[in-house]
Amino acid sequence: MDSAYGCIYEDLYRRHWWFRARERILISVLRRLALPRPADILDVGCGNGLFFDELTRFGDVRGIEVDQSLVPEDSRYRDRIYRKPLGDPQYAAMQFDLITALDVIEHIEHDDQAVADMLTMLRPGGKLVITVPASMLLWDQHDVINMHYRRYTSASLRRLLAGRGRLLELRHLFHALFLPKYAVRTLNRLFDRKAIQHGMPAAPVNRLMETACLCEYFALKRLRVPFGTSLLAIVEKPAHG
Repeated sequence: MDSAYGCIYEDLYRRHWWFRARERILISVLRRLALPRPADILDVGCGNGLFFDELTRFGDVRGIEVDQSLVPEDSRYRDRIYRKPLGDPQYAAMQFDLITALDVIEHIEHDDQAVADMLTMLRPGGKLVITVPASMLLWDQHDVINMHYRRYTSASLRRLLAGRGRLLELRHLFHALFLPKYAVRTLNRLFDRKAIQHGMPAAPVNRLMETACLCEYFALKRLRVPFGTSLLAIVEKPAHG
């Protein structure tokens, strides 16, 4: 990601309404999975172990983060975070019950190989949980700052995951944000001065946005709303092979 954004990323993750809502949604999703207890867990693109505290509820957690600017020397998780990219021989003998890649594969040019490498590291019956940004209609300055290669549709993500295991879930998230985000994208194409999408709002607004996103998810989680700003996919590796 852009170095200036990288400097504020951890603070945004810990405080911004979007990250707070996404984390709560993901915890709810993980609780529904039939994971062994304790599970062996790998968080790909983990930053400074930002999701580790929550993932530890489910088992022993390791991570991969190739951008070392995101992992301070004094990080309490530094010895649990691997530095080599997916596919490195270092990971050849490693096996996990759960691998998470949360808004990660859009940063990787060859996303198909990244998914294949993660599936290789899963035990039979293991789960891969992926989130990605949705819809190229929403491509904006924020994607440039984050150095994304692409945004996904449900069809393109389904194609990427086809034949790689049992697709347990594929759904959009953050439905109500679609139109506001599209409006920001449109304005940013019209004017030289760009509206940023990662600013920290005032505390009451921050709490309100987090609550609204969570209420939307839990109210609509039994439905498959065909639009949103993010996509969630869960793949189970076949029990044999």
